[in-house]
Amino acid sequence: MKKIKFKYYYGINLTLLLLLMLAGSVSSQSLEDKVEWTIEFASHQMRSTLEEMNWDSTQHPEKTNVETGEWNFTSRKGWTSGFFSGSAWYLFELTNHDSTWLDVAKKWTGDLEAQKYETGSHDIGFQIFCSYGNGFRITGNPHFKSVILTAAHSLSTRYDSTIGLIRSWDFGSWNYPVIIDNMMNLELLMWASENGGEKKFQKIAISHAEKTIHNHIRANGSTYHLVDYNNDGTVRWRGTVQGYSNESTWSRGQAWGIYGFTMMYRYTKNELFLNAAKRLADYFIDNLPSDYVPYTDFNDPAIPNATKDASAAAIACSALFELQKYLQNGKYREAALNILNSLIDNYLAKNTKLRSILQRATSRYGDAERGLIFGDYYFLETLTRYHAFLARKTIGKIIEPVRMELEQNYPNPFGSGSVYGINQTTIKYFVGNTRFTLIGSIPVKLKVFDLCGREVYTLVNGDKVQGEYSVTVPERNLSSGIYFYRLTCGAQSLTKKMVLIH
Repeated sequence: MKKIKFKYYYGINLTLLLLLMLAGSVSSQSLEDKVEWTIEFASHQMRSTLEEMNWDSTQHPEKTNVETGEWNFTSRKGWTSGFFSGSAWYLFELTNHDSTWLDVAKKWTGDLEAQKYETGSHDIGFQIFCSYGNGFRITGNPHFKSVILTAAHSLSTRYDSTIGLIRSWDFGSWNYPVIIDNMMNLELLMWASENGGEKKFQKIAISHAEKTIHNHIRANGSTYHLVDYNNDGTVRWRGTVQGYSNESTWSRGQAWGIYGFTMMYRYTKNELFLNAAKRLADYFIDNLPSDYVPYTDFNDPAIPNATKDASAAAIACSALFELQKYLQNGKYREAALNILNSLIDNYLAKNTKLRSILQRATSRYGDAERGLIFGDYYFLETLTRYHAFLARKTIGKIIEPVRMELEQNYPNPFGSGSVYGINQTTIKYFVGNTRFTLIGSIPVKLKVFDLCGREVYTLVNGDKVQGEYSVTVPERNLSSGIYFYRLTCGAQSLTKKMVLIH
């Protein structure tokens, strides 16, 4: 790809100068205005990162150097390697499809393809779904889908059916360690199962989530970071590697859990997962300090002089914007808005030497505050989900998806009297998302009408996440003749004709 020079990057340019001038007055603006300003700031920070990497897509930002503020980089094999390309995909949407970010997203995503075969780490979900997952959602590129399906198969090999969980780490003295972070990688399996992958992927993800509820969540809604299992699936040990103590609550682990269980509810509509997300969210919100950004560990005895973790706030905020859709409770909506407002007012890396978007994030308890690429990624995702929130609040419905596809039914004609002699036919369709509908499902209807416009079948009437689907139309109760089937999403619709012959 041709290297693109940003015309106003070098030196103190006019755009940066304007950003800095406005920075002091941002806190007095409306949140909606703050978000638009923040997108400009995020774009500037990402441009700085590109120049620091000299456009070398084999380098992937991980965390900023405490002394210099510049990025420390990892290779494609690092667990954080999918977040920079994912951030570029989100910026492509947030900047009204600025083609520069599309080029960046494609280039850095492409470097990760070899990771689709990785079976030595559960983090393949982070690596592939944050990059290729966003890429397919936005572009519909079939190659991206192929990569995701291969990666899902690789992740599934880490599942032990006796224990009922996906193994997290292959290092250390543990027998079968599972960390709460692993909830985030289940979306790779859930999405793949619904989009042409093996159905066992869904069963694996559900089993993992159910056992995580039973063994990672305490009675008060807080979570253990790590649970080690015996070979028969019983618990061997519970504790932490990244929090203050084995019985404390590491804030980013709590955020991973909120996000993961909310996502599982989106795919399954299983109340067990919704209730788990609610319990974890309640603990997180109820234990936040006055600025709505958690300390690295909720139980750190050094509070209020303890380190903060803006990455935990960004992850939780993104999850809460989705969770508030499912619960008729303003608590989660208000918490999401308060966290976002505080991150913009107090935790942007403006007026610092950091190349990251957010400052004051911590990798683990005892680590210094710095910029973290996954904090930036989930912060940008939060901005897109805030846009979705505004769209729903303003017009009361989801913006129409950019992409709808409706295939010709097969066979056509169908029925016992047709040349095929088959008494049913299959309709395949695809629904996609706009930049405003990143956080869940799309209302979809697929109905069959006769020549007079009378509805004779409702094949689909409900919410669907982005993906490809198929439904079957039987000939029973229908007369020979011409029928029409119509796919509807919001104000958009597609219609095709089919013929039934008895």
